[in-house]
Amino acid sequence: MADKKIKNEISVDYQLIGIASSLREYKLCYHLNLILGCDFRKLKDLFFGSTERTRTVQFSVFKAGEEEHLNKFIIFTNKSLGEVLLPEVSNFDYIVQVHGNYEAEDIDRLINEVRKLPEVMMTAVIPLKKIKSKERLIYEEERPSQRLINTKRFK
Repeated sequence: MADKKIKNEISVDYQLIGIASSLREYKLCYHLNLILGCDFRKLKDLFFGSTERTRTVQFSVFKAGEEEHLNKFIIFTNKSLGEVLLPEVSNFDYIVQVHGNYEAEDIDRLINEVRKLPEVMMTAVIPLKKIKSKERLIYEEERPSQRLINTKRFK
């Protein structure tokens, strides 16, 4: 008799970029709007129970992109009330999920543009192998987000 195993793997058809910055979330989105030529919108926050289990912690989420082509960007705040969304990369304040057909050169160009901001201390690609809690990055929204304004990938 053959053994049956259930696989419960999460789809990882995206890339992650970490940003350590003193910028508030709305100011970071403003700068990314200028760099990417898109329009980030605030979505409903992600809610998780804290490690103490006495309170609920919320993490802000912003999104821009085109649903039909699956080119989109999602920004998660990584820190809130002393809790971290992705403990494996606790040195980053923001996590950017990049969905779509973006080459390594495009990602490098984006990282170099973000590094030019004076309030950004560090930015880097996060290897997906390093993240054990990928399920915390699953976000289902109730309504589709706005389309990209500019058809160019990056300036």
